[in-house]
Amino acid sequence: MARLITDLSSCLDSLTKAVFSQPIDSTDYSKISVRAVTIRGQAGFQLEQLRDNKAFHRNVTPEELLKLVQQELEGRYRQVLLVTPEQSSQYCLKVNGSYKKSVSAGIAMPAASRSHNREKSYILKEGENIPALVDLGVFTPDMKIVRAKYDKYKQINRFIELVDQAFRDYKKDEICILDFGCGKSYLTFILYYYFSVKRGLKATIIGYDLKADVVERYGKIAEKYGYTGLEFVHADVSRDVLTDRKIDMIVTLHACDTATDYALHYAITKGADFIFSVPCCQHEINAGIHKGGDLDLLLHHGIIQERLSALLTDSIRAAVLEDMGYQVDMIEFIDFDHSPKNLMIRARRGGKKSTAGRSEAQRLAERYGFTQKLLELCGEME
Repeated sequence: MARLITDLSSCLDSLTKAVFSQPIDSTDYSKISVRAVTIRGQAGFQLEQLRDNKAFHRNVTPEELLKLVQQELEGRYRQVLLVTPEQSSQYCLKVNGSYKKSVSAGIAMPAASRSHNREKSYILKEGENIPALVDLGVFTPDMKIVRAKYDKYKQINRFIELVDQAFRDYKKDEICILDFGCGKSYLTFILYYYFSVKRGLKATIIGYDLKADVVERYGKIAEKYGYTGLEFVHADVSRDVLTDRKIDMIVTLHACDTATDYALHYAITKGADFIFSVPCCQHEINAGIHKGGDLDLLLHHGIIQERLSALLTDSIRAAVLEDMGYQVDMIEFIDFDHSPKNLMIRARRGGKKSTAGRSEAQRLAERYGFTQKLLELCGEME
């Protein structure tokens, strides 16, 4: 057995990284990076294969990796790197087809240093190959964080952290997500990366937006990186006919005013299992509310009335979702525009259905003279 295969076989259990570069044939992938991952509780590896500036990802078992290297990669790349906690081994292809090996000691952080390292461990780490973040201006071409975008980098990780919490016990092999009002699409791309690359699922994500130029631009970025499961559609959630596919998750971040309500209603009617919503521009209740009871003191000043109306809007949305069989969390979320509108509604289907929340919300609406779109849309639903 050749040296490379022998060494790989012996260090497979402790392998943390491998890189195959400088192909001898231009038809091959220009670079293949391998990193150790845990997939549904089992040790495995994730391959990132680069060709024509596109990155293709797939997950393999240790046995599949060894077979792939033996049958397809050995002798096809001039440079190979194998990294374990103990050492880094560099292999250079010689003229006779064998590999010359050189070894350097691994650099492991002492246990004491690790235990005292208080830097936050982000799910999406600096240096991780997330090429779409380069196009979106968050990473430099060498995958470093752009200094001016560090807050955005933290906010993206905060969102993925909240998603990761909700999906820790997710058992399916695929997922279909709708992102309403995707806008600049930071999170659309990150969701696709998280589910397809980090989690190894077959992910389909549809980004809806009212602006045709947005849809065109980010559709081209998705195509550039071979994100075949990511698509962008020019549509209005309040009036257009949307997909009839089985939907697992709805995302609505900063969908303006009642667009959030239409998206939440769509999630309810489609039976989406997960909802992540950060509302924005909640004018509806504020435009109609008037004095009529115990809340009158809070309606005396315009700025207080506006904030009360926003909180009342989200409280009604949460109550309606709970009535429709969702378990709801209200979470503080740092939004991307640094505005005070940083409340996330996170919901998961599986609660007991009721009419109590809608009845109480309707009583308040009649007493204070306002309307609320989600309450109206779900008023007759069982």
